[in-house]
Amino acid sequence: MFHEQYETMGWQISEIYEPLNRHWKATCKAIFGEEVGELSEFEEWLAKYNNPLPSRKSSASGRNVSFVLPHYSKSAPIFSMDEVDFNRKFEPLNINEVKDMDSIAEAVRERIAYTGNIWLGNSQFVAESTDIMDSFYVFKSSQITSSKYIAHGFHMEFSENCFGTLHHGNCVNCIRMMDSDFLSRCFEVYGCEETADSYYSHHIFNCKNCLFCFNIRNAHHAIGNLELPQEKYLELKRKLMGEMANELRTKKELPTLLELVGNPEPDIAEMREIKKNLGKKQAAPIHPEIIESAFSKTTGVILGKSLTGIEKYHNWLSEFMKPTKRCKSALTGEEMIVVGTPYYIRYPENRLASEEESILLGNSLKIAPEELERFGLEKAKKFIGKIAYFHPGVDFGKLSNIIESHENVNATDMFRSVINISSKKCAYSYVIIESESIFGCHSIRQSGFLLRCYLSSKLNRCFEVDSSRECFDCYFCHNCENVQDSMFCFNVKNKRYAIGNSVFARDEYLRVKGMLREELVSRLKEGKGLKLNIFNIAECGKERL
Repeated sequence: MFHEQYETMGWQISEIYEPLNRHWKATCKAIFGEEVGELSEFEEWLAKYNNPLPSRKSSASGRNVSFVLPHYSKSAPIFSMDEVDFNRKFEPLNINEVKDMDSIAEAVRERIAYTGNIWLGNSQFVAESTDIMDSFYVFKSSQITSSKYIAHGFHMEFSENCFGTLHHGNCVNCIRMMDSDFLSRCFEVYGCEETADSYYSHHIFNCKNCLFCFNIRNAHHAIGNLELPQEKYLELKRKLMGEMANELRTKKELPTLLELVGNPEPDIAEMREIKKNLGKKQAAPIHPEIIESAFSKTTGVILGKSLTGIEKYHNWLSEFMKPTKRCKSALTGEEMIVVGTPYYIRYPENRLASEEESILLGNSLKIAPEELERFGLEKAKKFIGKIAYFHPGVDFGKLSNIIESHENVNATDMFRSVINISSKKCAYSYVIIESESIFGCHSIRQSGFLLRCYLSSKLNRCFEVDSSRECFDCYFCHNCENVQDSMFCFNVKNKRYAIGNSVFARDEYLRVKGMLREELVSRLKEGKGLKLNIFNIAECGKERL
C-alpha cells in the first residue's frame, strides 16, 4: 500500500516510507522495549481509531482526494492541492452580475472548485492527508499542525512520532492514544494529561509509569490504581512489555482498552458506599449575557449590523456540530451529556462519571495486591473492569463561565461548544484553539470574530470561509491564503478587493460589500439562518439559497 501511494505522488519510497518506518521502530522500542515489525504491517490496526477520511476523485487526474468534511457540493470540480493553478486569471464580473447575493453566487458558479489534500505553510512529504499545517512526514492523517512523523492521526499539534492517535497536543512517542496532552511514551491511554510511560489507562493526570489505571492523580509506579515499590513495578512491567511485543509481532494488533474493560455492570453496593463521600455539587455561576454581548458585537463587526438573541439562531449555528446523547452517571444516576466524538461514543454507557465523580472513584478503587499474581494481559482483563469508569470529557486549567460546553482547557465564556482550548467568547463551535469570538465554526485556530468558518487558521472578521489561512474580512471563500477584503473566491492567494477571484477597484468592491452585508442581515433576521453556505454555492441557480 505504501509503495503504490508514494509512486503515485511521484516520490521515491525511501523519501517518505523509510523515515516513517524508522521512527515507528524507534517509537516501538521506546514504548515496548523492542521493535515489533515494519510499519506497513500494522496499517489496519493503527487506522481503527480514525474514521476513514471522506474522499472524492480528482477532476484532473482521477486520483483520490481527501477531505476532513463531507459537505462539499457534488456539482463542482474537485482538485488536489498540488493540481491547483493559483495564478489562473479570470475575467472581471460585470455590474449586472454583482447586483445581489444570488446573482454573484450564480456568476461565480463556473469558477468554483473544491480542493482537498490541503497542506499549508511549510509542509512536506505528506500523502493521503489533508488540513496539514507546517508538518512533515504525514500519512493518512488530517488536521495536523506543527508535527512530524505522523501516521493514521487526526487533529493534533506540536507532536512527534505518533501512530494511530487522535485529538492531542505536545505528545511524543505515542501509539493508539487519544484526547490527551503533554504525553510521552504512552500506549492506549485516553483523556490523560502530563503523563509519561503509561499504558492502558484513562483520565490520569501528572502520572508516570502507570498500567491499567483510571482517574488517578500524581501517581507513580501504579498498576490498577495500586502504587507499588519501584522494583516490583518494573519487574511486572518488563513481563507485560515482553508479552505485548510478542503479541504484536504475531497478531499485528493488541486489544483496545475498551476491549479489556468489557461491559460489566457496576457493583451497586460499592457505588452506594462511594457515593457517601461525594460532596454536594456547587453549581458554578454562569453569565449568558456575556455570550449574547459577544455574539452581538461579532455579527456587528462582520455584517455591519448586530444580530441579537443567539438562541434564535441555534439551528443555523449548530448545523455542523457533533451530535450528543443523554446518558446517566454510574455513581449517582444523574443525567450526563456525551458528545458524539469518535472516542466518547465508544465509552460503555453504564460506566460513565462526571469530572468530580471520576476523581472520587479514582481515589476509592484499586486492585488488591494478590491480583498481581501471574500478572499479564489476560490477568488484567479479570480485574480492570472493577476499577474502570470513564469521564467523557476533559476540563483542565483556568475555566470560567462554561455553559453546556465540553472539553475545556483554559477557556472562558463558552456556550454549547466542544473542545475549547485557550479561547474565549465562543458558541456553537467544534474545536476552537487560541481564538476569540467564534460562532458556528468547525476547527479554528488563532482567529477572531468569525461566523460559520471551517478548518482555518489566523482568520479575522470572516463569514463562511473554509480551509484558509491568514485571511481578513472575507465572505464565502475556500482555500485562500493571505486574501483580504474579498468574497466568493476559490483557490487563490495574495488578493485584495476580489470577487470571484478577480480584483475590483476599492470603491466598487466596498459598494458590493455593503450590499452583500445588508442582504445577509435581512435574510438572517427573517429566517434565523441562511441556506447558502460555502459548501453549496455551486447549487445556486437550481434553487434559491
